[in-house]
Amino acid sequence: MATRGKENGEPNSFAPTIGPSQEGPRHQVLDNGSKVIRERFQRVVKNISTTRGNYRHEEIDYNNDIRILKIHHGGPNTELKCMLFPSALTTNSRHPKHSYWALSYWWGETNEQPRNKIRIYYNSSVKDGKEILMPFHDSDTFYIRNNLKSALERLRHPTKDVNVWVDAICINQDDKTEKNAQVSKMHEVYMRADNVCIWLGEGRDQTKETFEFLREILDLRNLDKLIQLPIPNSRKWALVIDLMTNRWFSRRWVIQELALSKKATVRWGEMELAWTDFADAIALFMTKYEEIKRTSLDPAGHHPALDARALGANTIIHATINLFRKASDGGIEQRLLPLEILVSSLLLAFEAGEPRDTIFAVLTLAKDSQHGTARVTEDPRIAPNYDKDLLDVYTDFMDYCMEQSRSLDIICRYWAPLPKQADFNGITPSPPKEESMPSWVPFITKSAFGEPHGVRGGRVNGDSLVGGPERKGQQTYNASGGIRSWHKFGTNNEPSPISTPNALRRATFQVMPNTDGPPKFQKKGKQSHQKFQRAFTGFKGGKGRGMNTLSAPFRPKYNGKYSGILSVRGFSIAEIDVVSDRVSGNGVISSEALELAGWKHNGPKNQDVPDQLWRTLVADRGPNGTSTPSWYRRTCLECLQHTDRAGDLDIDNLKRTLTTPSTMITYLERVQQIVWKRRFFTAKPADLRKSDSHFGLGSSDIKNGDLVCIFFGCSVPVVVRRIIEDGKDTPFYQFIGECYVHGMMDGEAITDKKPNRPYKDRRFDLR
Repeated sequence: MATRGKENGEPNSFAPTIGPSQEGPRHQVLDNGSKVIRERFQRVVKNISTTRGNYRHEEIDYNNDIRILKIHHGGPNTELKCMLFPSALTTNSRHPKHSYWALSYWWGETNEQPRNKIRIYYNSSVKDGKEILMPFHDSDTFYIRNNLKSALERLRHPTKDVNVWVDAICINQDDKTEKNAQVSKMHEVYMRADNVCIWLGEGRDQTKETFEFLREILDLRNLDKLIQLPIPNSRKWALVIDLMTNRWFSRRWVIQELALSKKATVRWGEMELAWTDFADAIALFMTKYEEIKRTSLDPAGHHPALDARALGANTIIHATINLFRKASDGGIEQRLLPLEILVSSLLLAFEAGEPRDTIFAVLTLAKDSQHGTARVTEDPRIAPNYDKDLLDVYTDFMDYCMEQSRSLDIICRYWAPLPKQADFNGITPSPPKEESMPSWVPFITKSAFGEPHGVRGGRVNGDSLVGGPERKGQQTYNASGGIRSWHKFGTNNEPSPISTPNALRRATFQVMPNTDGPPKFQKKGKQSHQKFQRAFTGFKGGKGRGMNTLSAPFRPKYNGKYSGILSVRGFSIAEIDVVSDRVSGNGVISSEALELAGWKHNGPKNQDVPDQLWRTLVADRGPNGTSTPSWYRRTCLECLQHTDRAGDLDIDNLKRTLTTPSTMITYLERVQQIVWKRRFFTAKPADLRKSDSHFGLGSSDIKNGDLVCIFFGCSVPVVVRRIIEDGKDTPFYQFIGECYVHGMMDGEAITDKKPNRPYKDRRFDLR
């Protein structure tokens, strides 16, 4: 490798010069699943807009070979001259294997047209096993986008030709058959590359300063000093966050490109840094992020709402640590995360131009395929198929996850991108995107930071209660007491327990509390039944009194395999009767909400903090689902001494106060992660033997009369809304979301064994 400019931090390496690579042991990322990947990934195709010019690709054996782009040596500001030649990817090829770098880059805006001309030569000559570009050979023109042109110019060596693989050029984008076959092998391409070059773009005036500051962060003896000097370094910390918002970190496919690489380097203009150094610097920054944000970030140069933990750079770095266990040579020894966690947690901060890619782009990375990708991709439920109805894709994926995990937790993980207009199946008028799917589809809009394009705006929701990637699939709670899940997805070719209406037909609904059959302990007789109804539902009269009336659109009729109905089993433990105001975006908990939990504003000075309050504020867990630290109670009591004159607890204001102890800030940060945009509630129990109301925390959508339920196989309680169509007897349930119920998170609702269980389990038809 040639080197240059090491003392200035400029690029110190170049892509390999042309020549056949030595045969050696090959890391089998996909084991015996390679054939299946070729067959099943035929529709996994990236949309790369190209303007052809007059160059025409020469044919290759696309099942066994790839093309490599040789960049002819040259100086700056000269025309890019290149050549494409075949190289073996499998042992069945008749060509030698060549060394190359693989380029990972942001393709550009969807509507950007390729306008930059490069010259690609035909008819290469071979000398001593090397492909030689001769200036008198025929050539034609090829057009590429701006960012790719900049990358190729930076990779060009001044005196030697170099080998690079880049998807937009090395794959014939006009040959659909070749394109499908080559895209299905991209995991192999990145795995076999000597290096994956991560191209962040041409850079800017602060690029050199940013990379030099990353190197300073890597000096552990210097890190604390950098934080202790907030004034001179505040702008530099902001530069790091700005780097983390680079568009490269928003591409979903980079997870595969980076995770499978043996080695990777980051290039931004003239600057270069090993990926391991880059990742360590960002990870160290994130360990000190709260302290830096509070003391060092200049509000004038930093969006106060932005949370760097939600940015793609942080997500990718966590992914590279958590996805695999690797050998010293970079080969993959073991996958660590199941598909459910990959889809629902690791990739929330990424763009998803094609909603189906949320699932399809990570199939080769999942723990589910640890014995060969054939196990995953042979399952027809999740085999890539871009012609499949979007609801069918989501339903099959959720069915797969429920079967693999024996849990219903996937309905509480907010991972699903909103449908695109093309996914509405011709429905007119088009419904709101959230209403175009059943209520049990967990849209990404309800995730902690919402849709990917809104991440820079900061947090919009509390964290999911069922846990993230740090738990590696382990459940944080056990509300259903380990009872195995039961579920069934309704199809359009079988009778439905609920009549499926026409698309968007408006009708009147009656929202009713649960009046299904009484629990097993109920006494028989009309008088007892009326007493039960009054105690449980608050009704004071006949069947029609006490009901709320709601006019709302039906959900559309689905044209694919599935009808949009999910049936599960479980039981109701309570009916919500009091709901607080929503916790505001800056973390203000109203005095009314605190009083629901038993805290009295202007109460006695020696009043203790109620157990149900301080535990609910943190969902009775520490960070990453760990056991609740005992000091949380003491810290909560101290925080409550700082409510404002109205008795409200302003978390954000308290965090910004410089005199606030760091332990209190740590606690308040945990509270914000849980309560953000949620509502506190009380609920009267279904068990008439219990007089005390339940206290809990639910989504902003909960209402009086909603039911708090335990679904078998779901690790947390959930809230549903019982709805009966006017004139119909059969109810269906709208899924509102997960919730925290104090004292009901670890199987307490079902600790009483048969025959005296305080509930009657039944079927819930969700839609």
